[in-house]
Amino acid sequence: MRRHTFLSLLLCPLLCAPAAVAIEAQDVVDAVVDYARRVMYPQAPISLVKAVAGMVFIGGMADEWTGIVHNVANHTPWLPIDGEQVKAYHYWHMGDAENFDKAAGKLAERLQAFRTINPAAPLVLVGHSLGASTALQAAAKLDGKPGGPVYLVTLDPVDRLTKPVRPQCVTWWGNCYIVNSQDARDVIPQIGGRWNACKGADVNIRMDGRTRDDYGYLYQHGGAMSMFFCKGDAAQSLYLQLCDRIKTARR
Repeated sequence: MRRHTFLSLLLCPLLCAPAAVAIEAQDVVDAVVDYARRVMYPQAPISLVKAVAGMVFIGGMADEWTGIVHNVANHTPWLPIDGEQVKAYHYWHMGDAENFDKAAGKLAERLQAFRTINPAAPLVLVGHSLGASTALQAAAKLDGKPGGPVYLVTLDPVDRLTKPVRPQCVTWWGNCYIVNSQDARDVIPQIGGRWNACKGADVNIRMDGRTRDDYGYLYQHGGAMSMFFCKGDAAQSLYLQLCDRIKTARR
C-alpha cells in the first residue's frame, strides 16, 4: 500500500500542475519509470564474491512495474548445493540498453566476472518472455570463455527477431511455453513472437491455457511462477528437473 500511496503523491503535483507550469508528458513518464526502477522492483546485479553457485533472473516487458520475475526470484529455493550461493535480478533491457545485443553484452560481462571469481560454480539463467531472449543471447556471449556449467531456463520466451539457437556453453536448457491461452493480454507475446517449443532445448514443457496450475489458476504468459514450479504436461516442473540435473552432474 505504501508504494501505491507514494506513487500517487509523486504523480499528483505533476498531473494537477497549472498550465503555466509546462511539464511535458515525457517528463511525467520518465519520473514514474525512474521511481519504478529505483523503488518498486530495482535490479540487483550478481555479487562478485566467492560462491558455490549463482542464479540470475531476467524479467520480461515491464517487469520493473509488475515484478513477475522479481517474485519468482524471491520464491526460488537455493540450489541443492552446500555452500554460499548468490541471486541476481535484471530487466530484459538491463535498465538502459537500446537493444537485445547491448543488453546481453552488459549481462554477459557481469556473468563472466562472476565466473572468473568462481571458475567451477554452476550458473543458472532464468528468463521470462523478452528476458528469456536476453538470457539466451548473454549465454551465447559466454561461449569459448572459461567457467563452470551454464544452465538455461526460458519461460514462454518471446522475441520475433532472434532465433532460439542453443549456445555452446549451455549444459542444460529447460523451456516451457503456453498454448491456448484464455487471457486476452496474451495477444501481446503472440505478436511479439513466441518461440514455443525450442529444438535446441533438452526439455520442452507445454502448458495449456485451458487447464489450471497447482495454484488453481489458468496457465498464461504472466504466470512465470507456474511455468517454473508447475509441471504442465511433464512429469516434473522445470525447477525440479533443473535441480535433478545439477545433483546428477555433481555426483
